[in-house]
Amino acid sequence: MDSILSVIGSCFNWDFKSLLLFTAIFILTADYIKNRRPANFPPGPWAFPIVGSIFTMDHKRSHENLTKLAEKYGDVYSIRMGQMWMVVLNRLEVLKEGLVTQGDSLVDRPKLPLQDDMSNGLGVIFSSGNVWKQQRRFALSTLRHFGFGKKSLEPIVLDEFASCAKDIIAFKGKPFNPHFIMNQAVSNIICSLVFGHRFEYGDEKFMKLMRFFDKALQMEGSIWAALYNAFPLLVRHLPGPHNIILNIWKDVKDFIRVELKAHKDNWDPSDHRDYIDFYLNEIQMNKGQADNTFDEENLVMCVMDLFVAGSETTSTTLRWAFLYMAKYLEVQEKVQAEIDRVIGQSRQPSMDDRTNLPYTDAVIHEIQRIGNIVPLSLPHVTNRDIQLGGYTVPKGITIIPNLTSVLFDKKEWETPFTFNPGHFLNKEGKFVKQAAFIPFSAGKRLCLGENLARMELFLFFTSFMQHFTFSMPPGVKPVMDYRLGITLAPHDYEICWLDGRSLLVFTLVFVLTAEYIRSRRPSGFPPGPWAFPFVGSIFSLNFNNTHWDLTKLAEKYGNVFSLKMGSTWTVVLTGFNALQEGLVTKGDILTGRPDFPIHFDIFPSRGIVFANGKDWKQQRQFAIFTLRHFGVGKKSLESSILDEFIHLSKEIAKYKGKPFNPHLILNNAVSNIISVLVFGHRFEYNDKKFQRMLKLFDQAGLIDGSIWAQLYNSFPALMRRLPGPHHTLQKFLGELVDMVRTEVIKHRKDWDPSEPRDFIDCYLNELQKNKDEDEGFHEDNLLICSLDLFGAGTETTSITLRWAFLYMAKYKEIQVTVQAEIDRVIGQSRQVSTADRANLPYTNAVIHEIQRIANIVPLSLPHVAIRDVELGGYTVPKGMTVIPNLTSVLFDKKEWETPFTFNPGHFLDEEGKFVKRPAFIPFSAGKRVCLGENLARMELFLFFTSLMQHFTFSMPPGVEPVLKPRFSFTLSPIHYEICATPREV
Repeated sequence: MDSILSVIGSCFNWDFKSLLLFTAIFILTADYIKNRRPANFPPGPWAFPIVGSIFTMDHKRSHENLTKLAEKYGDVYSIRMGQMWMVVLNRLEVLKEGLVTQGDSLVDRPKLPLQDDMSNGLGVIFSSGNVWKQQRRFALSTLRHFGFGKKSLEPIVLDEFASCAKDIIAFKGKPFNPHFIMNQAVSNIICSLVFGHRFEYGDEKFMKLMRFFDKALQMEGSIWAALYNAFPLLVRHLPGPHNIILNIWKDVKDFIRVELKAHKDNWDPSDHRDYIDFYLNEIQMNKGQADNTFDEENLVMCVMDLFVAGSETTSTTLRWAFLYMAKYLEVQEKVQAEIDRVIGQSRQPSMDDRTNLPYTDAVIHEIQRIGNIVPLSLPHVTNRDIQLGGYTVPKGITIIPNLTSVLFDKKEWETPFTFNPGHFLNKEGKFVKQAAFIPFSAGKRLCLGENLARMELFLFFTSFMQHFTFSMPPGVKPVMDYRLGITLAPHDYEICWLDGRSLLVFTLVFVLTAEYIRSRRPSGFPPGPWAFPFVGSIFSLNFNNTHWDLTKLAEKYGNVFSLKMGSTWTVVLTGFNALQEGLVTKGDILTGRPDFPIHFDIFPSRGIVFANGKDWKQQRQFAIFTLRHFGVGKKSLESSILDEFIHLSKEIAKYKGKPFNPHLILNNAVSNIISVLVFGHRFEYNDKKFQRMLKLFDQAGLIDGSIWAQLYNSFPALMRRLPGPHHTLQKFLGELVDMVRTEVIKHRKDWDPSEPRDFIDCYLNELQKNKDEDEGFHEDNLLICSLDLFGAGTETTSITLRWAFLYMAKYKEIQVTVQAEIDRVIGQSRQVSTADRANLPYTNAVIHEIQRIANIVPLSLPHVAIRDVELGGYTVPKGMTVIPNLTSVLFDKKEWETPFTFNPGHFLDEEGKFVKRPAFIPFSAGKRVCLGENLARMELFLFFTSLMQHFTFSMPPGVEPVLKPRFSFTLSPIHYEICATPREV
């Protein structure tokens, strides 16, 4: 028994002693068996057990190490990092074989734990399979929609250069670090596409984001990232910089989620402003589909990918560019000489200039080559077994495309380690694209933003060279060594600009250039006259004859042309066809009104006339419904108008045929019709407050049509601080609002919701039902809507009647013919009725001809395009002000036999019957047609016919009618006196 125990004890004693050694041998053997190179696998350096080559690689110079290994093991070799085998591809032929010829087999990304923990396999950059295909296709399509790779994106890049240059100028030639200025400038381009807006350079959150990118991308190229990817289960539980990387990307995603929330809060599926809006729409459209990859998490990752990729590489290249230009001053001088010769200082660069700037283009390409920004591209993974370079690479193996080996290949480049723009020039000095120039990689995983980066690099670099000379601070030499991360970036440095160029001259040129860039005509925009910097055509137009100036310009530039008023572009539509297309056919797109500062400062987007969007639709619909309820457009309103005519005729009769000024009398009469509808009562003609209100409208209209209003709208920040009539206009409008407020207060005192008496009562009822101000019904809107109705319901009709008196006094034979027709059809025994219109064709024709030739609102009211629209074959961008030139239609020789002669025959056929002409559009056309057209037509017919029935109008003895208008917002007659003789029939 003792002997048995002795044997057993000795066995246990031997196992215990050898356990540690056995375990080590077992792990090493298992690791060898598991990780040995398969048959026909590419050769490579010997790997340590467990860790592979992770500690023998200099992670600050990985690309250089991998390039040297190719000299020993060949262009296709393998290396083990931790437990992961990688195959490294070197030189152009091998990279083409892998990424292009067999690109379908290398289209996926490896599941790197650090990236996977951050992205969960989502996004555009590190996703694979169906997720990648759907997201990349969607991203390309959407970004192209917003100008990606197109000429239309140029203005955004050039505008950003102007902002960037201002920041650089602020250093006044002293040394500065361009790192984050460049990051912000380049980032703002992708921000405009993805977020729909740019960030100011002083924005703290934006600055923090730029620092995050820089730090995270630097750490991701360190040994800590390699350790995390090699041993994720262990390193996840250890402290270290890898945790900072994950926290940074978490903060970046949180930043994007804030932008996403802001988009969702005011998202309109019919109006896509940017990438996020399109993506939200795609989420809605793909709900419930089996292979759907569109959700908010993928949106956040895609935005982060676009944001990072669209910022880092281009800004890093530009930072290298400054260094190389400061180091090789003779190259910088040659670039500037070429730019001065081709572009000069009078305009900004354009992508069209690239072919004429071969040396500049060669310098940009050489900076990209030698800068070698992404030296190892991004890793790929095989999705099936393939042959590469004669070796078998199994499915699931990570592939590293060593771009460095191509960009510095002695067989491809004459002097690969020297900065030499001649690499991209032939003997004649023409630019030559080299096959080995692949800084954006190649194949199906080619950099998504290549076209954008190429545009940004050309426009930014050429603009910098056009305006600045860069040099190192005195006594400092450029450091051309790199700081390794995911990208190769220069170490932070300071640089100086100008170097002897005149600051004053530059500033002047820069300001003029920036103004030109900011306000130049976009691609496909309508042509038009040259505009002065800052002021545009504001001083070249005669504001007492604007409508005719614009009509003449159409003869030179066509029926759809543009001109700049101050800093704002305006498109003018001329001729019946152009107005029909803009206001009717595409009327839904031109329903907006511009926010003119002179009005907006008093009542921002209130009322009906200058309101927009949902507010305008609600207020207009409510006003039309309410006014119809009180008889507008119906026979029931006739009695109010005819009763008012009795008061008017009594006032006129008081003068007993002696000369009088009909201005305020007619205003009184016409205003009282709309007063009854809006306020529920008429005013006596001697009511002082009523007289004050009418005078305010008249004087406000004069100022509103003057150059002072235009100057205010063009330069509001300046004009707000300068004295002038524009302040009087705002004072008048403020006083008118107060007068309406007094009427509303009176209404509230005896308001009975069950018995509304007028528009104000009905509106008070609506306020009661819609207590949420977001619904658009609130007291401010009541005040401005009432004012809009009162003003619009007074001015144009009373002006037309004043013109009618003048034309009847001038063309007495026409007045006689009108009166004869009235006497024959109506006589003197009864009042006129709208039912008589059909039996009074000549009278009706005279009224229409007065409206046509008087041309009361010659340029209608301005419209705004609520989205991009094609007009006359040109592209009119969203937000553009559009002016319908009614004058061009009402006086068109193609539409009217004698357009400049008062001729009622324009509206009569050969049998003397009334004919309505399509080109008769004094009330404009489309969805913004004058709200009060039906009321005005009724008033004009009843007032004019009644006046002709009872009076004969003539000028005072020895006075000729003056038919020249007084220009304001409307065209009204210059003040005159007239005689009204009662008719005795």
